[in-house]
Amino acid sequence: MRGVILAAGRGRRMRPYTDDVPKAFLEFDGRTLYDRQRDLLEPYADGTSVVLGYRHETVLERYEPVDPIVLEGWDRYENAASLLLALERIDDDLLVINGDVLVDEREVGRLAGAFDALDGRLNLVGCIPGLQSAETAIRWDETGRVSAYGLIEGHQHAGFGVVSREHRTAAMRILRERLRDWYPCVYPRTPTRPLLIPAERHVELNRPTDLGRLRAWLASDRIRCA
Repeated sequence: MRGVILAAGRGRRMRPYTDDVPKAFLEFDGRTLYDRQRDLLEPYADGTSVVLGYRHETVLERYEPVDPIVLEGWDRYENAASLLLALERIDDDLLVINGDVLVDEREVGRLAGAFDALDGRLNLVGCIPGLQSAETAIRWDETGRVSAYGLIEGHQHAGFGVVSREHRTAAMRILRERLRDWYPCVYPRTPTRPLLIPAERHVELNRPTDLGRLRAWLASDRIRCA
C-alpha cells in the first residue's frame, strides 16, 4: 500500500509555532514530524506522499518533501478534501496518518498486520479505548463495524488508519459530497473496523502545551518511534 500524510491545514491552535510552516514540519531534536512519520510508514508502504496546502511554497523550498501533493484552495475545505485528492491520485490501499500525530511503530505494525489478515476487505481506523467526549471519536456496533464518527461520545480517533482500495470509489464519492467535513466521515459509511491502541503509544500535537508532552514521549524508553 501507499502511505499518505495529511498536512494541508493551518494549525491555528499551534500559533505562533505554525506561523511559517504546518505542524508536520515543526522540528524536534533536529527532525520534523514529517520525517519521523515517513520512517514510521516506510516498512509498510511502497512510498509515502504528503498532502500540502498552508505555506506549501515554504515547505517545498525548505524541506523538499518526497512526492508532495498540493491541495489548491486548502483554506476553503477541511481535510476530507486532502484525502480525496490523495485517493484520486493514488490507486492503492492508503495508510493514512494525520500530520500532527505520532504513533509507536509497534501499533503501525499491528495496523498493517490486521489489514493484511482481512485481505484488504475492510478499512481500519485506529482509536484509543475509553469513552470520552472531548475529542473526535469513533463508535461501532455489535458486529464490530464502525457506525459513527464525530464530536460524539466514543473512543478517541487516533489519527491513523487504512482506507482499502476495495472501497476507494465509495470513499471518493462520500468525500466529494463532504469537502468541508473531516475525512474520517468515510469510516461509518464504508465497511470499517476499529483498531484499539494503548493511549500511551499515541501522541497528538494540537496546542503549544502539547510540545513538552511530545518531547517527553519521544524521549521515553517505553516508546519505539523512528
